Amino acid sequence: MPIEEENKTWAKRNMTFANQLAQTIIQEHHHTFKIIPTILLNNLDEDAMLSAEEFIDEMVEGQKYIRAESIRLVSERNLKNRAFKALKKNKTLADSFINIDGKAYLKNDDYEHDLAAGFVNDDGKIIPRCGLILTSFLDMVAKFANDRLHQKSDADVLFISFSEQFHEYQRVRLGVDIYSQTHKNATIHPIVLHWSYEIDQALTSYRECNTQAWQEVEL
Repeated sequence: MPIEEENKTWAKRNMTFANQLAQTIIQEHHHTFKIIPTILLNNLDEDAMLSAEEFIDEMVEGQKYIRAESIRLVSERNLKNRAFKALKKNKTLADSFINIDGKAYLKNDDYEHDLAAGFVNDDGKIIPRCGLILTSFLDMVAKFANDRLHQKSDADVLFISFSEQFHEYQRVRLGVDIYSQTHKNATIHPIVLHWSYEIDQALTSYRECNTQAWQEVEL
């Protein structure tokens, strides 16, 4: 989201890919694992929420495994507000960052981040950007997974980065790192997939939620 005419073909193609991926995973693993295809959509244009909801029906038309009831829509503003409130309430989260030239970077000796999670204003407050917004996104995914699983249990969550930009892939990993540092009881084990157009391969990172060591494979 947002809904723009030139984005519709792109969005439908991604939905078809997600449906085919769900089909492959379900056919291969449904005897061993409980698999629930679920998509959480971030709508950048809050004023177009109604048209975004209508477009969901258009996107899922003809898809077998991804259905309208499997999709939840959340606004970008909502995610930013959630991140800002979390920074005010959670001292561990707020203390996880270092201010470098007016930007907030995650403190971590083992993993070098070159992407800022937010800006730091004149009062020293962190203004959430992509990294912290993705942390809010992951928190909603965790709650959504538990609601759909109808129980508290470990869940593997596959994030697919459809962007052609490698830094978008890195942003998702940054959001995971922030989340795992500040949610010690988390049960989400993330898998981040990004298609690299440079080498024409899928780059995949995976890790246990409460460890900082990413494992990387090329598919």
